[in-house]
Amino acid sequence: MRYLMTLALLPAGAVIAQPTVTSTRAEAAQSMCRDSSSAILSSHTLADKAEDACNKRALGAPEPLSEMPADGYRLTAEERGVAAPAPTPGPTPHPSPDPVPSSADVPLSFNDPVYANVTSGKTNIALPPDSSRTDLSIIENSGDPTITCLGSCSLTRVRIQSREGVRCKSGNINLTWVYIEATGVENDHADGLQCYAPGSTGTVTVKNSTFKMAGATTAGYWSADDWRGSHVFENVLFEGGTFGLRIPADGGSSVSLKNVYFVRGSFRYRAFLFDVVKGRRVNIAQWENVRWASWEGDRLVLGNPIPRPAAYPPR
Repeated sequence: MRYLMTLALLPAGAVIAQPTVTSTRAEAAQSMCRDSSSAILSSHTLADKAEDACNKRALGAPEPLSEMPADGYRLTAEERGVAAPAPTPGPTPHPSPDPVPSSADVPLSFNDPVYANVTSGKTNIALPPDSSRTDLSIIENSGDPTITCLGSCSLTRVRIQSREGVRCKSGNINLTWVYIEATGVENDHADGLQCYAPGSTGTVTVKNSTFKMAGATTAGYWSADDWRGSHVFENVLFEGGTFGLRIPADGGSSVSLKNVYFVRGSFRYRAFLFDVVKGRRVNIAQWENVRWASWEGDRLVLGNPIPRPAAYPPR
């Protein structure tokens, strides 16, 4: 309790000293803070509150002061005619948007729906010039090329699962909606597709196709040893292998890439390599929308663009 001396003016003009009692909740609480051996019991509401505050170590953050009438009972906000503020509603949750589907127009697996009507085979084949195959599935393990194009040929909606994919000799060779999954074993140098016929020429065009490699491999797509043709890729996915795409200067005259994707982190050395041979490198005729990609479950997610390789020799 704090005693203050105030002056009260009597009607007769006499002045006497009159003690006035004031109190604060903090002082009341402090006076009640005792340890359990000397706790003071009180029927007064304020004392009970202070005792409870001490036990809860809450004196450092007292409740807001409110009116205290003479009978010791605290008035509620409603009794004082003050409306308690309504709780502020939280933000309305918005449903998460559906994942953006991949815009890569390629087969995403060996069992992609595009192969719903294929005819199955178990042996490798050699196609004479001007041949074509459509809706074909081959699973074999010979270690030789599963399909050899001896000249111009077309493969449409063809899937391969083997140790060595397609071998191209010469002419105009077109692959559309082709899925090649090659897994090399032991001393293999497996390729998804290899152009090999020294001194030969032609144009290999690959569209809406996937090269997926594993094991003892060279590359998903490989051309070298004086093969003099051009290579065109549009909507193509490379995943796995020592390299995804590798074309040295002696493996072709030019290479064009549009909407081509490399699964990041899946290659042993590099996603692509255009080796310099005798001071020159294959001409990069087109480099458009070449990107990294990654998998989220069974969904392909396209990532950052890959910069076009610098000109060689440097200008």
